[in-house]
Amino acid sequence: MDFSKLPLRDMQVPEAIGWWPLAPGWWLLLCLLVIILIALTYFIRKKLHDPRRAAIQELRSIQRRYGEHQDKQLLLVECNTLMKRLALTLYPRHQVAALSGQRWLAFLRDSSSKLEISQLEILAQGPYQTSVELSSDELIQNCRQWIKQVRGVADV
Repeated sequence: MDFSKLPLRDMQVPEAIGWWPLAPGWWLLLCLLVIILIALTYFIRKKLHDPRRAAIQELRSIQRRYGEHQDKQLLLVECNTLMKRLALTLYPRHQVAALSGQRWLAFLRDSSSKLEISQLEILAQGPYQTSVELSSDELIQNCRQWIKQVRGVADV
């Protein structure tokens, strides 16, 4: 039998499957990926722009400067100023700006959960005294602890 004489057409090859439109699973994967990227960007930006992070860096700078000049009065003033600036960033201005002395200590105690406030008593009167008796390492450690633990109005 001679097959070349039969009236047959060439073999029909189906069209290649296109990539568009995407299957529902791919749409779901793309949406999930976009949501993850947005959430990751939000959390990274929030972490990088946290004022507590900048305050810890500034405290390291204060500690480095204290190592150079050994002036306890200046250390006390700089630590107190740093803590006040951070409090003004995290709380409403009218609530923090006018605080000094015992009211400032009460605010420090109330704004941090585990801080031993007796070690920061020097902040109430120290900036106004000419000679200050304090442990610089203890003051810096307590300031660092307060900075890490303080919660602002938006954090509560």
